[in-house]
This record gives sequence, C-alpha cells and structure tokens, in this order.
Amino acid sequence: MSRRRRRRPRSFPFSWLGLILLLALGAQGWREVQKIQNPPEPRSGPATKVFEVMYGARLKDDRNNDGDSFRILHDGKEHVLRLYFADSPEKQRDSYNEERLHEQGQYFGGLSEPRTVAVGQQAHAFAYDWLTNRPFTVYTKWQGVFGSGRHYAFVVFPDGEDLSAKLVREGLARIHTTGTTLPDGRSAARYELELKLLEEEARAARRGGWAQ
Repeated sequence: MSRRRRRRPRSFPFSWLGLILLLALGAQGWREVQKIQNPPEPRSGPATKVFEVMYGARLKDDRNNDGDSFRILHDGKEHVLRLYFADSPEKQRDSYNEERLHEQGQYFGGLSEPRTVAVGQQAHAFAYDWLTNRPFTVYTKWQGVFGSGRHYAFVVFPDGEDLSAKLVREGLARIHTTGTTLPDGRSAARYELELKLLEEEARAARRGGWAQ
C-alpha cells in the first residue's frame, strides 16, 4: 500500500492591507509611549500648596508691562507676574493677537479693534498708577503661565483689594483666565461671584470697556 502524503496547509497570499494595518498599530503604540515619556507642556504649570508672600516689591519698567501682566523687583530678583482671574485687553495690535483682541472686544459688547486696544492702554495706565504710587503685597503659588516664564499672582493693596478686582470695577478687564482659592481663604467660586458684581457696577456706570 502506498502511503498518503500529508497535505501541507494552504498558504494564503501576502496581504498588503494587513501589513499596513500592523504598521499603523505599531505607530500608534509608539506615539502612546512617546506621550508617556514626553508629556505635552501643560497650559499652566504646577502650583505650590501655599502662597509665598512678597513684601516691599516694586514695579520694574518694561515695554511688555500691561494691565494684567508686569515685571516686578523683589529682594534683588526680577519676576514677571500675571494676575489671577482678570484679563485686560491687549494694549497694541500684533501679528499674533488678532483673535484674542476680537474675543476681548466681543466680551465688552462688540468693541472695534481700535477701541479694544484703547481700553487695553487705559488698563496699562491704571495698573501703572496703582503699582508705582501705592505699596503692594504679592501672593503667588509660582504657578506658571503657558511656559512663558510668568507666574500667576494676586497683588493686594493696603485697602485690602487686589488689582484684579480694581481692574474689573473700572471696566478694564474681563473675568477670565486661571483662578484659585484666595490667600484669605475665599473660594475661587465665591470670588468670581464678587467680581461679577463689580462688573455689573462697571457696566451700569459705563466705565472702561462698557462706556458704549
């Protein structure tokens, strides 16, 4: 008797589609590994648990200073601060801030770009006056701003009110950007409600960006 030969399993034709799928899955896996090893830069950096307090700081003149962001000197060091809660309009038109100026103008009821810039210049002058003619105390958790070298802070004057509240009261800033619990323990939600009351006051009195 002749032995039957075992049949070899039929080989399937090579699938280019399968190869492409495997490569795509491999690439996706590599991207996930890269995300873990190199996470994207956060919009704002980590904050310390408690505020550091700076007494005796003073404003340093800088062409980039504006209503809500400015350079200060303290103990021989320079720091660039960005206010919590408040966003003043840009003080000039640049190639990169057209969209932001539009958003700021819309917040104040649809201001034109020149009018929005004018409000930003008012905010800059207002902040400069307060920061150069009155003593102030800085409270910061060293929370970074968009990897820009700036840090969020509260700037509080002897009357107990901070610069963010003063800007909103004068219609020179929108209630916007990052917030946090205040140094005196008030919650971010409570403080935002207080700012909204100040904003209604500014709107009723037609101050700053609410003038028209």
